[in-house]
This record gives sequence, C-alpha cells and structure tokens, in this order.
Amino acid sequence: MLCGSARRRLPEACRMESARSCFPAIPVALCLLLGIGMAAPGSGSDPVLHMAGHKDSGVWVLCLSAGWYPEPHVLWRNGRGETLSPESEQKLRGDDSLFNVSSSLVVLESSDPALTCTIRAGFSDPERETTIRITGLFPRHAPEMTAFLIFLPVSLFLVPLAVYLFRKLQVLKEETSKERKWRQFLDKVSLSAAEVTLDQSTANPFLVLSVDGRSVTCGILWQDVPKSDQRFDPLPCVQASQCFATGQHYWDVEVGRGGDWAMGAAWGSMEHMGVFQLSPDVGVWALQCQDGEWSTLTCPETPLQLESAPRIVRVHLDCEQGNLAFYNAEGMSHIFTFTGCSQKPLFPFFVLWSSGTQLTILPPGQRKAMKMDKATCTLTPKLGKRQSSLIEPLIMPGQS
Repeated sequence: MLCGSARRRLPEACRMESARSCFPAIPVALCLLLGIGMAAPGSGSDPVLHMAGHKDSGVWVLCLSAGWYPEPHVLWRNGRGETLSPESEQKLRGDDSLFNVSSSLVVLESSDPALTCTIRAGFSDPERETTIRITGLFPRHAPEMTAFLIFLPVSLFLVPLAVYLFRKLQVLKEETSKERKWRQFLDKVSLSAAEVTLDQSTANPFLVLSVDGRSVTCGILWQDVPKSDQRFDPLPCVQASQCFATGQHYWDVEVGRGGDWAMGAAWGSMEHMGVFQLSPDVGVWALQCQDGEWSTLTCPETPLQLESAPRIVRVHLDCEQGNLAFYNAEGMSHIFTFTGCSQKPLFPFFVLWSSGTQLTILPPGQRKAMKMDKATCTLTPKLGKRQSSLIEPLIMPGQS
C-alpha cells in the first residue's frame, strides 16, 4: 500500500509505511480509520492510493476512502489535468449510512507517471485528493521469457521452411538419381544402334522401297512384283531383313510431319495374308500416328497425348527384358513402352496407311534434321482405315 502526498496530509504512520513499500504490507483499513479521525463529519477521509499489483502489462492502482455522505463522486486525472476513466468503481453504504468508496485504474508505462484521485460529495462540499507518481514499477519480462517470445515466432517460420527445404532436397535427389540412371541408359543404348534395312520380299505391292532399302513410300499404283508367301497382302506392311533375339537394339525412323503410319516390331511368323487387326495378340507391338492422333496398336487402341509430335522416332528393343520402347529421338522424351513382349525373334515392322506417306530409317547413330515445307500437305485418298475397322480391299490389275 502507498499513501501519497495530499492537500490534507495523511497520518505519519501511513507516510512512513509508504516509504517502506509500494505494495501492501500494512492493512489499508488502518490508514482509512486514521484518516476518518481527522476528517470533518460526513466529508470522508483523504483518498488512499494503493498499488495492488500488476495487471494488463501495467500497474493496478486502487483509490480507497471511507465516511462519505451523501454519495461521493470519484475523479481520476493525470499530470496534465486530463480526466481518466476508471476500470471499476464501488460505493458501499454502511450501517452508519456513510459511503465507502473503492475505485481502480490500470496505469501503463506509456502513461503520464503522475496520477491524482479526487473525491467530492457535492458541488459545494470540499473535495479531497491524493497524488502519486509511478515510475520503475512496471512489469519486465525475464531474459528467458524475452528469448522465448523471440524464438517462438522465428521457430514458427523456420520449421515449415525446414520441412519445405527438406522435401525439396529429396525431390532434387530423386531427380538427380533419375537423370543419372537415364544418362546411363542412354550411354548403354547408344552402343546398340542396329543396322536396319527393309525386306523387299515382304513389302505390299503398293509400297515403294528405295534402292538402299532404308526408305519406303506408299504409292497409288499396284506394282508388278514377284509373288512371295512372305509378302503382306492386302495390309500395306513391310518388315526389315534383320531380326533380333538377344541384347538391346535401337533404330531411328524419320516420320516427318504428315502421313498415317505405324511402326514397331513383329514376329517373323505372323500372318502376312488376309485382313486382321494388328495387336500383340497377332505378334505385333507398334506405335501409330493417324490423322495427327497418336496411339498404340493394342486391343482396343491406347490413345496417347504428346506435347509435340516427333519428327524422328527412336525404337528401342530390349530382348532380355522383353520391352519395346519409343522415344522422341530429338529430345529423348519417352512416348510409350510395351512390356512382356514375346521372347521370339522380332523384326522391325512398318505400316503405311495412306498414299504419300513416307518413312526413312536413318543410318546407325545418325539424327538428321528434316526440312519441312511449311505449306499444308494434301494427301491422296487412304488405302486403309483405322485398326478398329476392316481394311478396304485393294484393287489389283484385272480385278473389278
């Protein structure tokens, strides 16, 4: 308890007690009783300002007075004379019909240090007031609490950041591992470039082969070619002369920007005569492009969504694993992979669905850029339709 200086001086016992401590150690009632003894009848005692402790980061100050009649009014002011609003206020009437007053206020460190409590019963009655100055009594955070308050928001920021960076590092490690494996794979397959040429004895009569056997074009005229049990008829197909049963092999095929075709690998013992659907069921594993739409020759067909249409397609055959994969040879982006291919010897296989379509097998290790005419290419009517329907019969000389 602290008894401040006042216009009417408090008893010596109160002032001596206030010099010893700012917080309660002597009963407040003693000061009130002593004050009442010095006051005029009904005018009440001098206010006692009592610092009850800390509250809301400030000092909680009580203004106490007793023996008032009629009911008094309490007024708080700072050193500049500004009126302050109390936090709470009580006026209790005793058995002697006199009022006892209790009013409280929280003083912050940023507030004016001077504080005055004034009590008056009426406009004509004398007023009583007490003034104190509050300095150096405001609550302070312990160093540990200050460190905690700094560390808490920092940790709330750093923990999610650490989790994000850890996950990002894991993704980078995975991508680095995949890239390393991919480069190892490319280094491995780059040593397995195959020499592939087309077998004239298997070519459909509408297909025109180049002299070196690396290029094939679908024409519009039936060619007079020797009869062969290995020749495809009526499907516009052709197989390569080479077959592969062991090891890994790849060949690059220039497909350009137009035409309808399919390519991959097939059994040498597959049916060459008649109309049937090309799929793994008949010994054909192939990638197809028709009307600008890419798919695989499965049953039913599997449509593919490509970011850009390749001009050169790499076909990679892994006989040991039984996989046949297709890539965009210009960027080595993956297109599709067949798994579980037959362990039988497989021949490179090509289908040209529409006249004007041309495919060229590049020499081993060579990737040449293709100069395309920017004008729109107009194709003649197709010789065949999609694999989901039967192939239209081809008209040979002498047939009606």
